[in-house]
Amino acid sequence: MRLLSLGITGRTTLLLLLVAAAVSVVAGAALRREEAQAERALLEARAGAIAEALERSLTEAMTEHRPDTMAAILGAVGRAGGVAGVSLADAQGRVRLRAGEGPERLEVGPSLRWTDTRLTVTRPVANAASCRGCHGEQAVNGALHVSLDVSGLGPRLAASTVRMAALVGMALAAVSLAVVLVLRTTLVAPLRQLSRFAEALGRGDLAARPPGAPGEAGVLAGALRRMAEEVQRTHAELESRVQERTAKLAEALDEATAAREARAADLQRLQAILDSMVDGVIFIDAEDRVALVNKAGRALRNLTDGAGRPIKDCHPKASHGMLDRVLGYLRRGDDAGPAHSIIKEREGRFETTYAPVAGAGGGYLGTVMVIRDITERRTLERRLLDAERLSGLGQMSAQVAHELRNPLNAIDGAAQYLRRRFEGDAEVAEYSGLIGDEVQRVNRFISELLEISRPAEPHLAPVSVNRLLKEAAQKAALARGLPAGAVRLELAPDLPVLDVDAPMVTDALVNLLANAFDAGGTEPPTLASRFEASGGEGTIVVEVLDRGCGIPADQLDEVLRPFVTTKATGTGLGLVVVTRAVEQHRARFAIRRREGGGTVAAIRFPVRRLVEAAAASEVDA
Repeated sequence: MRLLSLGITGRTTLLLLLVAAAVSVVAGAALRREEAQAERALLEARAGAIAEALERSLTEAMTEHRPDTMAAILGAVGRAGGVAGVSLADAQGRVRLRAGEGPERLEVGPSLRWTDTRLTVTRPVANAASCRGCHGEQAVNGALHVSLDVSGLGPRLAASTVRMAALVGMALAAVSLAVVLVLRTTLVAPLRQLSRFAEALGRGDLAARPPGAPGEAGVLAGALRRMAEEVQRTHAELESRVQERTAKLAEALDEATAAREARAADLQRLQAILDSMVDGVIFIDAEDRVALVNKAGRALRNLTDGAGRPIKDCHPKASHGMLDRVLGYLRRGDDAGPAHSIIKEREGRFETTYAPVAGAGGGYLGTVMVIRDITERRTLERRLLDAERLSGLGQMSAQVAHELRNPLNAIDGAAQYLRRRFEGDAEVAEYSGLIGDEVQRVNRFISELLEISRPAEPHLAPVSVNRLLKEAAQKAALARGLPAGAVRLELAPDLPVLDVDAPMVTDALVNLLANAFDAGGTEPPTLASRFEASGGEGTIVVEVLDRGCGIPADQLDEVLRPFVTTKATGTGLGLVVVTRAVEQHRARFAIRRREGGGTVAAIRFPVRRLVEAAAASEVDA
């Protein structure tokens, strides 16, 4: 990548330099080899010439029997320039004469040896005819050894090689420089001008044109000039078309935006209308997905993230089969059942109604699903039924009281007479007492009937809540023959004063405490009070808590109805009395299961002060 970024001139220069370097190396190696061969040949010839001259001189001296002359000749040659040493050996190779360096023994045969610093030549000395008188008929009389100093040959060759390579490199560098200059003039400069033209064209300057250039660059410049002219013409046509199309698109976009805003406004208006409905409304599209849902539908079906989920996610898994059948009927339009397919759920509290939605052409668009809370309707129906029952009870309560109380009084009087007449008789006392208790129980039942059939209007007066609760706890305990403190009190201090009918509220609390005592359990009943600041001037909550057997969850609402009881001997009217008293005070009454076992009966009194002065003077006992 770095090599490509150098440009054509840089790459050409680098390539020529590499070629010059390669040629220099090859040429230097070749010259070094040839020169080395020539130098070696010259040295070998010199060594041979020296050996041959010594052989002739020594042969003459030997013929004349001048050994001193032979030693002088060897000494003179040994001191000659470039000669490291000369030696003369006999026929057995023993060195007899030596000048300079040399071995102790010589090979009699001819030899030529090279080392880095020495050239050695060994040459046999022939037995001439003039020497045979002394040396016999043998072929050689000995051997001559010449050693030349060649240690300067390597540096000379290296220096010569460097000089030759430098000359070759300089020549190639000059050629490379010339080529680069030609390229810069004839190719690089026109290419740069074309590059600047391309950049201007890329920036949108369609009026830019490439300059003229010689040779192939000029041909390229001409082609680019024609291309630029065609691009400018095409761009002008496209600009005109784009402006025309942009105007049409802007008009279409304005229309689409207006339509979208109108649809959004309609949808928002429809959503607001649906959100104002008490019933839950969900529109299911043709793909069985939630397309539209109102606020009540999101709450009832846990659709906090709004539309988009499959409708099956909003139904219990057990009802998916029925849901598929109902949607299939509605999609095909062959529902042979009622006009609306209804699925009831959540223990009858809600009913879900499905109805198909058809388009203008009659095609299936989806299904509208309406979820209606029927709790209030069922409560009203139940109250109406209870009111009818109590109305009938009221019509007969006076006659029942008249027809029963006279015989009951007679029975009670007879029982008292027998107890006095047979005083001291334990059996008569036991049975007369039983008769009296049963008479009193029937009288209480008749009184409850009369109280329910003819409810009295409350007489409201400021009352200290805690004092009222303490009195009710004492009455409930004493009525069962228990100590006054048999009821545990958990009363909040500094409660506001309430405007209530004290006797009516006391009777209601005594009824609740009686039920708590009847429930039994390991702990005594608890009567508690507390203040809650939310809503208006606040609320005072009074609770009766027990640890008894508790009321089954499916009977918590039923026990509030007349004549419904969970006790074996109960009349089913005690909680009706409590409910009537609570309603007379515009309070709320509820029963729930207690955590850990037992029941909690709670009355919630809204704080309303009718007599401010009297309220200010009340002090908790």
